Amino acid sequence: MAFLRIALTGLACLFYSLQVSSQEAFADHRPRLLLDTEIGSETSLGYKLPSTAFGPSVEIPVAKRMEFQVSSAYSPDRKAITNDGNSLKLSGSAISFANHRVGLIATIERNWLWTSQFDKSAWLPSAGVVIRDDGRLYLTYLLPTGCVWATPSNPCRIQSNRLQGLEIRQDVRSRSHTRWGLRAGFYRFCDQGNPNDPQAGRKCHFAATTLVTLRFEFHLGGRSLSPSLNPSESDNF
Repeated sequence: MAFLRIALTGLACLFYSLQVSSQEAFADHRPRLLLDTEIGSETSLGYKLPSTAFGPSVEIPVAKRMEFQVSSAYSPDRKAITNDGNSLKLSGSAISFANHRVGLIATIERNWLWTSQFDKSAWLPSAGVVIRDDGRLYLTYLLPTGCVWATPSNPCRIQSNRLQGLEIRQDVRSRSHTRWGLRAGFYRFCDQGNPNDPQAGRKCHFAATTLVTLRFEFHLGGRSLSPSLNPSESDNF
């Protein structure tokens, strides 16, 4: 009887340990709500110091290797040329991971700027790679869009700056619900000119921006149990 009790106790302990380890090996695919803030400098893009923005975003893991992100950000930054202004950004991204560490990302962003002298809006598409290690490193290239010269079908009342360049973003989780990060950009853009006079041309510049980010993270819903072969994938941030 003593041997039977010992054997049953051993089997119970083994079953419990296997159950716990299997739960730890399951990936967490719950959506994540983030409250984002950032502060830094975008003076080379024509904004006064400091540059700030805040807003919510959502990360939605799908299956093992897909993720969708939706974000919005409001900024009270003032344009140097008008000494006032504010802006709003809405964006959506799709990430496809080739493995646990490396993925491809495509993003489309809509940007609105309002000042006392003019209003502007633009589409800002970008594409690049995401690298996961202790955090996430995003390397993307912003593609230029918008009209430059007036045509019979498009009067092009306000020229596009044709903003383009490399964007780098690093996110690191410092606690279970806190992420710190750095966002930097290296751009080329052009001044406003006369859209009805292509021969006059216009002057273009290079710019660099740097912002520090702080994000508060909240998981939505109950824990989703999807098997993961790698224990390090139990949290797919």
